[in-house]
Amino acid sequence: MLKTILLVLLGLFFVLNGINHFVNRITLEHYAKRRGLIAPTWAVRLAGILLIAGGVALVIPEVRLPGIVALSFFLLVATFTMHRFWLEEDRDHKLLEGMNFAKNLAIMTELLYIAAG
Repeated sequence: MLKTILLVLLGLFFVLNGINHFVNRITLEHYAKRRGLIAPTWAVRLAGILLIAGGVALVIPEVRLPGIVALSFFLLVATFTMHRFWLEEDRDHKLLEGMNFAKNLAIMTELLYIAAG
């Protein structure tokens, strides 16, 4: 029961982040463009879809593993393309991007743990 509740909460986290990619699309597109992402408009939309679909999939045992794969793919790409703290010169930006980098790695580790269980 507890595992189900935690999976629902984690899925909700991803769904809300996916919705954010559509609600704050313009801001995220500008951020993606500043990061040098190819086709930032499509990247933000695809990320939103992956986040929502992956979040929903975490709650449905039959599609949980493909959902974890989709979320892990998103996190891997986002981590190394969007949160390149090592390229930041401003101390505050370096810290912020470093925290997002570490957060994404922690979430990927959590997803791998769920997949292995």
